[in-house]
Amino acid sequence: MFQALGAHGPVLTPLASALLDITLVSVAFAFFVGGSRTNRMTMGMLATMVVAMAALRVLMQPLPNVQPVTVAALLVGAHLGARRGVAFAILATLLSNLLISHGWWTLFQAAGWGIVAVIGARANLVQNGQLQLQRLALVSVVSAMVFGFVSTLSLVTSAMTPSAFIVLLGQGLPFDVVHALGNLVFVVWMAPSLHHFLSGLAASENESLAVGEVHGLDA
Repeated sequence: MFQALGAHGPVLTPLASALLDITLVSVAFAFFVGGSRTNRMTMGMLATMVVAMAALRVLMQPLPNVQPVTVAALLVGAHLGARRGVAFAILATLLSNLLISHGWWTLFQAAGWGIVAVIGARANLVQNGQLQLQRLALVSVVSAMVFGFVSTLSLVTSAMTPSAFIVLLGQGLPFDVVHALGNLVFVVWMAPSLHHFLSGLAASENESLAVGEVHGLDA
C-alpha cells in the first residue's frame, strides 16, 4: 500500500491511490444524495462551485497554506447542511489535489474540511437570512486550527512518540496562523458573494422540493 514516507505522509502505490479515489468519490456521492431529495440544479451548481474553489486553490498554491476551501466549506455547510458540506469538502479536496499533489494526505485534508463543513452547519453563521460576518471570521480562524491538526495526522507513524507529535504540531503552527489570516481575507473578499449564491441555491431547492411534494414528483 505504501511505497515510502514523503514530505506530506506515506506515498501510495497506484492501486492504493485508485482505491482512495474511489472511496472518497463514493462517500461524497453518498452524502450528496443522502437525506432530503436533491434536485439536478443543486447538484450542478454545487459541482460548479467545487470546480471554482478547486481552481482558486490551485491558483493560490504559490502562497503557503492560503486555503479558500475553508471559508467555502463553512458557508456550504451553513446554507445546505452538513451532508452537502461534507460532499463539497471531499470533492474540492480531491479535485484540487489531483492538480497539486495527491496522496495519503488527501484523505486527511478531506476529513479536515469535512469537519469544517459540519462546524459551518452548526455554528449559526446565517440568522434570519443574514450572514454573520463577525461570527464567520471567528469560526474561520478556529477552523484553520482544526484543519491543521487533522491534516497533520497524515504524518503520524507507529514509531512517533507523543513528544515528537507535539513538536510536529508546533512546526505546523506558523502555517496554521497563515491559514487563519488568509481565511479572514476570504471572509471579507468572497463570503458575501458566496452567501448570496448559496442563499439563492437553497431557496430555489426548497421551492423545487415544495412543488415536487405538492405534485407528487421527485425534485
